[in-house]
Amino acid sequence: MGTTTGNVLISYDINKSHTEVKTAMQELNYYDNFKFEGQAKVYELPNTTLWHKTKTTNQAIADLKGICSKLNVTLERL
Repeated sequence: MGTTTGNVLISYDINKSHTEVKTAMQELNYYDNFKFEGQAKVYELPNTTLWHKTKTTNQAIADLKGICSKLNVTLERL
């Protein structure tokens, strides 16, 4: 699991610092919205759901765990 590179979607629950975690993930090019090619409408994902264009599942998990560890945040569910 987690070795194919491409679009990956992650959803998580944490105990605190939601804004800081999300901002740190966005600095790693994770997105909280998307739009279909050729359309102007932007679709927003739920607050603790992000996606990345070129990561594996394992890389996304490692990114989130690393950020949570750095910010002293408990990752409750992923």
